[in-house]
Amino acid sequence: MDFVAIDFETASASRTSACSIGICEVKNNRIFKRESMLIRPEPLEFNEYNVKIHGITPDMVCDKPSFAELWGKIKPHIEGKTVVAHNASFDISVLCRTLEYYGIEFPVFDYICTVKLSQKAYPEYESHRLNAMADAFGICFSHHDACDDAYACAKILLHILKEFNANSAEELKELFNIKIGHIYPGYSLTKTKKEKRALNLKNASIVK
Repeated sequence: MDFVAIDFETASASRTSACSIGICEVKNNRIFKRESMLIRPEPLEFNEYNVKIHGITPDMVCDKPSFAELWGKIKPHIEGKTVVAHNASFDISVLCRTLEYYGIEFPVFDYICTVKLSQKAYPEYESHRLNAMADAFGICFSHHDACDDAYACAKILLHILKEFNANSAEELKELFNIKIGHIYPGYSLTKTKKEKRALNLKNASIVK
């Protein structure tokens, strides 16, 4: 199976504050490329809690390219691919919210969440967090390093493919009744409660 595992680290709770991306490409069930990029979020605002998690500081990214400036390098890894992330609801939303923030058209790609997949494949496990799954499968990695997290995610999917003798996203869907997400130009993002409240307040002020 060919796929690309990704992981984002963010500067704050905002989904548009990506400060690092990790990419791990797999072809024919073999990892052949790993890459990481530091990103300058705009605005350059970091939450202390996030810094403690991933160790990335404003000084480390202040002279790095913005996401918009890096998109030309990132897009070929994603366009037309099957993208995999551990907790895809977070990483895919960071990608899409950031594209939306910069007014960049969404690429076309499918995506799979390895958290959801792991829950279906190993319901007996107490935890399906990335570090717990990596420990269970003997995967050595540095947690919250975007490149290593993407690598661990890829290794988890490769383990499942091998154990359950699956060879494609469609076979995984049939085996475990999981959802395969699909992003495309014009895709409408689901608004969070916070975003809906902000939009309602904005509309109310316009009416007045």
